[in-house]
Amino acid sequence: MSGKEFPNNWQDIKDCPDEAFETCTYDEFMVGMASWVIPSSHCVIMRVTNSDTGKVKEYAYQKVGSARNKMIKLVEDPANEIIICDSESIHLIKQSNEPDHD
Repeated sequence: MSGKEFPNNWQDIKDCPDEAFETCTYDEFMVGMASWVIPSSHCVIMRVTNSDTGKVKEYAYQKVGSARNKMIKLVEDPANEIIICDSESIHLIKQSNEPDHD
């Protein structure tokens, strides 16, 4: 097998006009979200967008400890915006642009 079997074509989707997508109600959206499932072979999926480079990378983990170790490394770069999802939740981790208040 050569090349990517499932290429990441996010740019094609991003470049589509809004009219190319059907609209849905909030209730329809929530029903659809309730049906998303991470494959049983994995426990955590991460998508990392680096705001400096514009690159998007995805990581899938079978073990929570491995995902935690990767997340610790990823948060060291303040340009990384990290979306982490497991079978129960989705979280966004990113550097705040707000000044610290003492």
